[in-house]
Amino acid sequence: MKIGLRSDNGAEERLRFARQLGADGASIWARACPGYAERCTLTVDDVLQMRERFDAHELDLTGIGLGGECIKNQLLGLPERDREIENVCRTIRSIGEAYSDGAPSPVVIIDQRTTYWARGGPWWHPGYERLPTGRGGVSLTTFDADRIQGEMDDRPAGEVSREEVWARIAYLYERIVPVAEAAHVRLATHPDDPPMEYYRGVHQALVGFAGLKKLVELVPSAYNGLLLCLGCMQEAGEDVPQVIRYFGGQKKIFYVHFRNVLGKVPRYVEVFPHEGDGDMVANLKALKEVGYEGYVVPDHHFGLAGDGDWRECSRAWSVGYLRGLMQALDV
Repeated sequence: MKIGLRSDNGAEERLRFARQLGADGASIWARACPGYAERCTLTVDDVLQMRERFDAHELDLTGIGLGGECIKNQLLGLPERDREIENVCRTIRSIGEAYSDGAPSPVVIIDQRTTYWARGGPWWHPGYERLPTGRGGVSLTTFDADRIQGEMDDRPAGEVSREEVWARIAYLYERIVPVAEAAHVRLATHPDDPPMEYYRGVHQALVGFAGLKKLVELVPSAYNGLLLCLGCMQEAGEDVPQVIRYFGGQKKIFYVHFRNVLGKVPRYVEVFPHEGDGDMVANLKALKEVGYEGYVVPDHHFGLAGDGDWRECSRAWSVGYLRGLMQALDV
C-alpha cells in the first residue's frame, strides 16, 4: 500500500510539501489543468504536463477527479448529457494515451451524487458544518440531518426516484466503461456522501454496500470499480472490514479514502482517525488481507492551529499517523 494526498490543484508548493511528508503520490481535480473549466475535457498535453510536474517531485499522479460542474446535465438526465459524456470519454482516452508507456495511470474519480454540482449550506452541502468541537478547539466537520429540516424545499434537482438515479448512472457507465477498457484507465466511483437514502429531493443509490455492489455489477469490467471511502461506509453503519473483504476480494477497490467518524446517519462528526467508531487498524488489516496495493488517502482534514488554506498541519498529522500504522502492520 501507498500513501496519497489530495493536492486538488497540483500546485508546486503542495507537491513539494507532499514529498517532504513522505507521501507517494497525489491527486488533482481536472480543473487544475488550464482550460478544463471551459472545455470540460482534458487533452493528452494537459495530462502529460501534469504528469511531468508530478514526476519532477518523485510523486505519482494518482487520480483525476472530474468534479460535478462538467457533468451536471448527465446527473440531471438532460439531453445535453451526451456532449458531456463524450467529453468524459475524451478525457479517459487522453489519460490512457499519456500513460501508454505502461506506467500506472491515475484513476478517474467519478461522483454520481445527483446534486453534486449544486453547492449549498454553510460549508459544502446542507447539513454540514465545521465546528471547533475537537480537543483544544480543533475544527471538525459535523453532519446533522436536523439542520436541513427547514430546507426541505431545497431540491436543486427536483424530486428524483431511485429508479431514475440508476437509469442515469447506467446511461453513463454503458458509454464510458468500454472506453476505459480500451484506454486501460480505471474508473473509481465515490459513494454518496452523506449516505442518506433521501437527500435534497433525491433517493440516493450509492449509500452503502448494496448500492456499491449493484454499481460494479451494472457494467461488469475490470475497469469499473470503487473509490472506497471508509468514512462513508462508517457513516452508513456498514461493517467496514467486511465491505473491504468483499470488494477487495473481487479487486474492485481502486482507491481508498481514509477517515473516521463518531456516529452515523442522521448525525455524525468526522474526527481524528483513532477517535472514531471505526477500527482503522482492522480496516488496514482487511486491505492487507485482500492484497490491496493501491493508494490510501487521508481525507476531509480537521483544522489544527497553524493550518493554512490547504490544512498543511492536519495533512502532516494524518500522513504521520497512517505511515505509523502501515509500518506497525507491515503493509
